[in-house]
Amino acid sequence: MYRYEAVVDRLDIEDRSRLAEVTADLARVDLPLSEQCRLATQEAWRLSRLSGPAIVTGFGSMPYLATSLSDAPGARRLKTIVKRLATESAALYGTTITCTDYFAGISDMSFFGEVAADGLDIVGRNTPLWTQGVRWPKTHALANIPTINIGPWGRDYHTPLERLHIGYAFDVLPRVLSDVCAALLANES
Repeated sequence: MYRYEAVVDRLDIEDRSRLAEVTADLARVDLPLSEQCRLATQEAWRLSRLSGPAIVTGFGSMPYLATSLSDAPGARRLKTIVKRLATESAALYGTTITCTDYFAGISDMSFFGEVAADGLDIVGRNTPLWTQGVRWPKTHALANIPTINIGPWGRDYHTPLERLHIGYAFDVLPRVLSDVCAALLANES
């Protein structure tokens, strides 16, 4: 088994140049990023002159980094407010709301929230179209703003069978969002 970066490391300067041309060409083709990365990996393998069978691992999509609240004052304040509202949720909203420290889905929070970006370099080295296809900014790609996900309640998200709890989405959720915002905007004195 090889990581994509290990296969590329075996290439000489001429073969790396050829691979760069191939990935640049793939970035201009109307194919999903995952397919572009698969084809680039196939070309890197061919150029490496390694023999198979083998497994080459890598990434083929935009990274959505895990977010969590830090110990910074703003993040601690946000967490305190949300936990208080969750504790009082049955009385305030007529339903129980819970907090989790980790959101298991894919969310744009990854680009706004506080993330540990120290592993991003290995993601880039193992994403064949990182430079041409993903176009991740070299600096300031992540906002690192204390961010939480307060969202609807339902089932089978982002599928044809997705369902939304109407009462929660149009009655409870707006009140929760309003209360969190009001508490955050309140004078701290």
